[in-house]
Amino acid sequence: MKLLAIINFKVGRDADPVICNKSLDVSHLNFFQRSSGKEFLVFLSRTLAKRVTPNQKVQVTQEGHVLFALANSDGLCSVAVADTEYPLRVAFSMLLTVQGEFAKTFRGKYESPTLAVKDDFLPWVELDAMLAKYQKPEEADKILAIHKNIEETKVVMHDAIDKVLERGEKIDNLVAKSNDLSVASKTFYTEAKKTNSCCTIM
Repeated sequence: MKLLAIINFKVGRDADPVICNKSLDVSHLNFFQRSSGKEFLVFLSRTLAKRVTPNQKVQVTQEGHVLFALANSDGLCSVAVADTEYPLRVAFSMLLTVQGEFAKTFRGKYESPTLAVKDDFLPWVELDAMLAKYQKPEEADKILAIHKNIEETKVVMHDAIDKVLERGEKIDNLVAKSNDLSVASKTFYTEAKKTNSCCTIM
């Protein structure tokens, strides 16, 4: 999973959206491609921001990338660009957080149409920290972290069962020796195995 950009736009009615501030990560590209990569991220983000209506959230897929956009009623549109594996719920949760922090930090400095005259008119170093934080969505999102822990636990459990069987123990012997299974359960297992074995194609 890779988060490539978070860009906040001031969106006017007639003019192109103006970048308030941005944070980009193109470290996965070689040195000579990075400048073009940044330009492409800005181009895609601005194109989407221009088409998002107030109080709307949008997800768009474009050639291996996903753009998430969230617009508020004050003329702010936040766009995130990630790879296709990035979780949708985390992306929009992040954009809500970004907009909340942005509004607290810059209240009264971006709402007026005359304030936004050129890109990057409201530098915000905290946006770089947010981009870094959300590179690992499972650390930023508690539900995703729990889901990842459950998946890892499942892998460990399967791995442990495989190791038991590799030591030469057969599941039949384990069932016979088990104190957890009643006589009825052991009988059911034996009968079910006989029934299933008669239908096995050799």
